[in-house]
Amino acid sequence: MNRSSVQGALIRALKKAGVNKKISVHTLRHCYATHLLEQGVNIRVIQRYMGHRSLETTMRYLHLTRKGKEDAYEIIDSFMTGFTYDRT
Repeated sequence: MNRSSVQGALIRALKKAGVNKKISVHTLRHCYATHLLEQGVNIRVIQRYMGHRSLETTMRYLHLTRKGKEDAYEIIDSFMTGFTYDRT
């Protein structure tokens, strides 16, 4: 199976599902990496799963999502809640 036949199968499946967005097999790699990160998978594990030698390459596939921002806010908020500032 070559790349163009996989892309063709994806396009047919998208049309059948009524999806009108331009999505490629490469787009799915970005989604895969981003969803793994959102689920808490270590970035080095994602790097290995993606088959990248360089962590920089893996970083290009990771996208900050609303969930990622919200999760970070909650972590920072819970961490900072334990701190108090004493002016004395």
